[in-house]
Amino acid sequence: MPHTRTDTDSLGSRQIPEGALYGVATLRGQENFNISFRKLRDAPELLKALAQIKQASAAANRDIGVLPAAIANAIIEGATEIAGGEHVEQFVVDLLEGSGGTSINMNMNEVLANRALQKLGKPVGSYDIVHPNDHVNKGQSTNDVLPAAVKLAIYDKSYALIDVLEHLAGTLSDRARAFDDVLRIGRTCMQAAQPMRLGQAFGGYAAAIRRLIAKLRIARNEMLVLPLGGTAIGTGLGAAAGYRKAVYYHLKAIVGAHVSPGEDMFDAMQNADAFARLSSEIRICAEVIGKIASDLIILASGPNSGVGELRLPSVQPGSSIMPGKVNPVLPMMMQQVAFAVVGNDAAVSLASLQGQLEINHFEPVIASRMFDSIELLANSTRIFADKCIAGIEADTEQSLTNLLQSSALATVFVPKLGYAEVARLVQESVASKRPFIELAIERDLLTHDEVLRVVRESTDYHEEIA
Repeated sequence: MPHTRTDTDSLGSRQIPEGALYGVATLRGQENFNISFRKLRDAPELLKALAQIKQASAAANRDIGVLPAAIANAIIEGATEIAGGEHVEQFVVDLLEGSGGTSINMNMNEVLANRALQKLGKPVGSYDIVHPNDHVNKGQSTNDVLPAAVKLAIYDKSYALIDVLEHLAGTLSDRARAFDDVLRIGRTCMQAAQPMRLGQAFGGYAAAIRRLIAKLRIARNEMLVLPLGGTAIGTGLGAAAGYRKAVYYHLKAIVGAHVSPGEDMFDAMQNADAFARLSSEIRICAEVIGKIASDLIILASGPNSGVGELRLPSVQPGSSIMPGKVNPVLPMMMQQVAFAVVGNDAAVSLASLQGQLEINHFEPVIASRMFDSIELLANSTRIFADKCIAGIEADTEQSLTNLLQSSALATVFVPKLGYAEVARLVQESVASKRPFIELAIERDLLTHDEVLRVVRESTDYHEEIA
């Protein structure tokens, strides 16, 4: 029979596995909420943020004289280890736990209390010396710690997303330069509209991603405004005088970013709109990339029975029954990611509006869904940029053929041929099912080179000067 130790809380005593640094509160949380694929140990940014907050809090309480230096320093050492990636296996609570974050907070408190006891040369579970609540959680509440930690974790985690979006924008810009001379027909409502260059389309894609990055950075910076120091409902009750100033002083140094308390702590604790705002910006990024992916699928359709203006990299066979078929699997992947991110954002939105009175106790699902969105979008976008966008080729001949066969070119030649002549050519083109440019060349109204020159000139961007 495995060795255990006895831990006790207000509900009674439980046996804790030998070697576990967590305690009875964590055990109950583990048993009650074993529902999802993501445990606290699977959220390294959240673990790091929680540990950094505990480290800053211990230092603050030591500095203002309410926590003995030996205990504070032992907690700080343990928190530094956890922030550095140690003891990950001890964090067993489900990220979707239903206690408003209490089980997550207590998992950290218990591990830190027991690790501090080990550093002080005392037996694990000697809570009369270092207590998870009285010492590790001093001056804090789950209600201010958890949302602060989730914000810091999302701030940290979203850096990788911004980095990969920059990479995508750069890759799209590369293709825009490569395709600058490729003439094509621009389409609206899936119908031929006006001539343009393929590079202009890809330049528009790149510009959209860069614009979205700027929006994402602004929303991300809101994650540095924290409710920490508000304790349970915003009054700061339970934190000693000087704690708030001291904890932000230490947290700034530990995190390496300009964290600050909310201007109004009651607002900071009542509302989760900053999460909803950033989640919506992530959703919009996914939607725009999904739209780009959809465009690529259309333009690469065929190859002989569709638009056929782009050739996407062939990364795998596309059918188990149709030999030689190659599907646009990477753009399809991005569309599916966009669907998932839209769903995650809906969950975040619902969780944000369901805050009740003085707190929002749904930060666990907010964290779970936003972590998922960031990971999905960052991982897929990197693959999309490197394995799809970077290798796209233009079928210049097919693109030009589609352009020259379109009656949408009619407007381009009105200045040269006159409205009436162009109208007659278009009418005959429809009746004979021949491109009107072909008819114009046949009648010596235009030459092939002249057509290309006029069409190319029509694709130049003319900015109106007020």
